[in-house]
Formats: sequence, C-alpha cells, structure tokens
Amino acid sequence: MNTPSAYYLRFLAVALAGTGLARAGDEPNYPDNCYPDNRGVTSASVGSAVLGSAWAGTHDVGGHLAANRAGIRPGSRLVEESTVVPAGDSKGGMGSAKGAKVAAIGVPKPNKWEIYGSLFYYNEDHDGDSYSRHSKKKKYEKNEKYGEYQAGALISNFARASATATDTSEETFGGNVGLEYHINSEWSVGAALGASNTDVDMGGNGSSDVDSVAITPYITYYRADAFGYADLWADLLYSYGMHSIDTRRYTGGGVASGSPDADTHTIEFNVGLNFGEEDFVHGPYAGLRYITGSVDAYTEVGPGATYFGEQDLDSLVSILGYQVSWKLRGKSGYWVPQLRAAWEHEFEDGNVSAFGIPGQTVDEDIAVIGANLSYYFENGWNLGIEYEGRFGSNTEGHYGGVRAGKEF
Repeated sequence: MNTPSAYYLRFLAVALAGTGLARAGDEPNYPDNCYPDNRGVTSASVGSAVLGSAWAGTHDVGGHLAANRAGIRPGSRLVEESTVVPAGDSKGGMGSAKGAKVAAIGVPKPNKWEIYGSLFYYNEDHDGDSYSRHSKKKKYEKNEKYGEYQAGALISNFARASATATDTSEETFGGNVGLEYHINSEWSVGAALGASNTDVDMGGNGSSDVDSVAITPYITYYRADAFGYADLWADLLYSYGMHSIDTRRYTGGGVASGSPDADTHTIEFNVGLNFGEEDFVHGPYAGLRYITGSVDAYTEVGPGATYFGEQDLDSLVSILGYQVSWKLRGKSGYWVPQLRAAWEHEFEDGNVSAFGIPGQTVDEDIAVIGANLSYYFENGWNLGIEYEGRFGSNTEGHYGGVRAGKEF
C-alpha cells in the first residue's frame, strides 16, 4: 500500500529507529547507517594536530630569535690578559724595563657561543563550524527495488554532518635545547632539538595523541644602520619533524584505534626594520612560513575499524606585524619588555582528509598579539617569558613559553 499516509508512517518509523531502508551496499565506504560517520573529523583533527605541533616547535625557537626584534646583540665578557707595567722612577716618571712588572688586566671579548633551553605550552580550540559537512547531498533517492523515496539516506547524512561539525581542541606541551654560534657582529647560526606531546580531544568522536621530535637549524643576520638610522634584521630556519600518532575513534560499536606516523618540513623566513634609540626600539616585520608533510596510511583495529589512506598536509602563511621594545636598567643587567601585533594570512584552503574530500576549513586570517619580557644579566645569562594569543573566526589559540640561556 503506497498511500500518502502509509508513506509518512514508514518515514516516522525510520526516523525513530535511527536507520534507513537503504541496503548496506548502497554506500560501500561508510559505516553502518545507525552511527554517525566520524572518519572525516578524525583525519582532519589528526592533520591539524600535526601542523600545530610543527608550528609550536619552530615558534619556540623563533621566540629565542625575538631578540632581533628588540635589537639585542651578543654581549661580551672580560678576559684577563697579561701585560707588562714599567716600574716608576723616584721622580714619578716611567722607569726602565729592568723594574717592570707583569700584571693582569680585563679585556672585553665578544661572546661567541650561547646555549639555551625552553619550555612551552600551546592550546588551540576549533569551533565545529570550521569543519565541512560531508553530506552526500542526497535529499531523496529513488530505490528501484522498493519503488519509493528513502528517508534513511537523508537521516544518515544529517548524522554524518553533525559528527563532522564537532568542536575539537588541542593541547601541546614541549621544549627545545639549542646552541648558537656568533660568527661576527652580524651573522649567527644555530640549531635546536625539540620534543613535544599533543593531546587532541575530538568531543564525542574520540581522541588522539601526537608525540613529536624536531631538529631545527637556523641562521640570523643583523646590520646596524643598514638604511640610514634603521637597523635591518632577518632570520631563516628549517625544521624537520617526526610524529608518532595514536588515535581512538568511537564507532558506535566500540573504540577503533590506529597508530600512524607522520613527518613535516617547515621553512620560515622573517625580516624587519628597527627604528629608534638604543633604549626604545620599534619597527615593522614580515615573514613567510611554509609547512608541508603527510600522515601515513593505516588500518584501525577494534570494532568498526576501517582503513585511512595517506593524508597530505600543507600550510602557507604570510606574516605582517609591528613591534615595540624597551630597555630598562636593572640591578645586575637590564630588562627588555616587548609588545607586538601581527596579521597572518593562510593561502591553503585546508587539509585533505584520507578520503579525498576537504576535512577542515581553516581560518584564512588570524589576528596575533604577543608580549615578551626578558632579563639580560651582565654575566651572560638571560631569562625570558612569552605569551602569544591567536584569534580567528573559528579558532582561538594561546601560547606560553619560558626560556633561559647563557652566552660564553
């Protein structure tokens, strides 16, 4: 019986049961229609966490390079050197070399090396609206066998959309140790070894952990009065990251887990100008940051397990900002507070999920505000603390870090 009332009764029964009349084979790459398809949000969250881990590690090294923005140059130390002091004659004049004495005097020598370490924490929240709805866009499908429109496919697609739009958050803890060599008053080279752990909360869809290790070599340049009274600075860094991932996805029938690996390559270039006097420095800066990498293909284990293909990751960001720094004399050194604001623009549309469809729509524009407070001791030690806030239409991030270094 295909009367309108019978059709609506069947529609209501399907809705209450949470399942469709379509056969399982009609959509071969999706889980049971009884449960939402959260594979898209899983792959998107993993990709976002890997990119975030790569950024946080290099940003921490870049925080050490923030001294360039404040015009802080390598210090010097007093080195004792022997010298011959002629003996004075009875009239107070210079005597002969016969009575000369050897004395030690302090001679300032520029510091050539610096060793440093740092710890950081980064938290980022993604609104559900930042995730694309992966509906198959089947409003009503005609089933040739039953000769009727199916409501089940529509209900299933709505369920998948809501699962994909889940709010997610990431928390990263990590640190770096580095060594820098000052070639001369203008050029420095260095390298840092970093490690971090990222916890990802995918709401009701599951969670994942990302353990990362990265090596980051870099080079910096600083030239005083390069353009009249303006100083020029620049830095270039490259970072290679290795990431080990554990995923836990709720399938409706249990928990399916996976253990893929990922790697990333990061290149970042920054350049800026410093104006002002020695105790007050300000100026614009700009940069480009490119991160590329991939998450290996893997097959989950557990109830509802499925196969995830390789996922490519790409991010290209431009940076435009302005900073202001002060130098305040302290008891045994000097304080350097710094404030900055920047605009970052993302040129990539977003990650591609393991299923060849956009898994996450990233914010194109991010407003960045930052603050540093450092203290440089006369004996070569330096301490610093940093905060950075990142605000977009669908994401919000907060970064905090502490560091310590010693020149010698």
